[in-house]
Amino acid sequence: MFQNLFRRFAALTLMSTAMPLLAGCAASSGVEDFHMISGSFPETGGPDGDTYIYDSPDGLIVIDTGRHIEHSQAILDYAKARNRPIAAIVNTHWHLDHTTGNADLRAVYPNIKVYATRAAEGALDGFLAESVRQIEPLLDDPTVTGDRRAGLERAMATISNRTILATDRVDHPMKLAVNGRSLEIELTDHAVTEADLWIWDPATKTATIGDIITVPAPFFDTACPAGWSAAFDAIARKPIERVAPGHGPLLSRAEFDAYRGAFDNLLACAAASDGATCAAGWLADAAAFIPDSERVRARDMVVYYVDEIIRSPQIHAEFCPAT
Repeated sequence: MFQNLFRRFAALTLMSTAMPLLAGCAASSGVEDFHMISGSFPETGGPDGDTYIYDSPDGLIVIDTGRHIEHSQAILDYAKARNRPIAAIVNTHWHLDHTTGNADLRAVYPNIKVYATRAAEGALDGFLAESVRQIEPLLDDPTVTGDRRAGLERAMATISNRTILATDRVDHPMKLAVNGRSLEIELTDHAVTEADLWIWDPATKTATIGDIITVPAPFFDTACPAGWSAAFDAIARKPIERVAPGHGPLLSRAEFDAYRGAFDNLLACAAASDGATCAAGWLADAAAFIPDSERVRARDMVVYYVDEIIRSPQIHAEFCPAT
């Protein structure tokens, strides 16, 4: 069951039509803050990642664009309501629940720059190429119809157009100008993917970190656990007061530290115990982040990830650098 749902999680083989929630955010520092469009993770389909939108001198900067057309339409509706073009997209990582909306935004604003890491290129030639081989026979199956077919077609369109996932490759830390200040774009090495971006806003002391934090559990599909821990270390060195995750609500510094502690305990457990044991520990350590309605899914995800991903030497070799 979970082999298809989670190992192929980033490949967008599932489709739902849940509408995202919109939230306006107010910065305690008094400077202009981002606008947040919350993602979703329905029971019967794959998720949309959270989106964060900043104003810049040239237009809006969109951090992650979601998966479903309803999510990207919410981004476009916000731009229309503001009467501002979308100037750039920053993809924290290449997973399609954070990047599929790139095409919808670029269809309206064709000159958008898409900032992403080298990992997008590697995924197109590796993980996502394998996903194409899995999707093609499903599209040849006349019994695959409706939302299921639409989701598969949407995934194929994203994977087949390489420029959707990146136009401007980020290999080194950089800055992007937003109104009145700059955002600092930082890189990870073999964390959630081969290379991810996270964004530091010194003015609001906010770190926008993509899937380095997700609820109801970490998504280990393409991850290297040791690199993920190192990414947590780098973020923790900043004087953060607020964290914007890839999936879930905004967190305080104390909540970030608590999630990080639960993550460390999960990895320590996985080194010595099976998935069921580690899932019980995760449900206890991360209880504050897991709604009651998500506890069964959180448990099942951790059991799968520990037993099939984290403890697999083959998958470790695929996603972690050789030592």
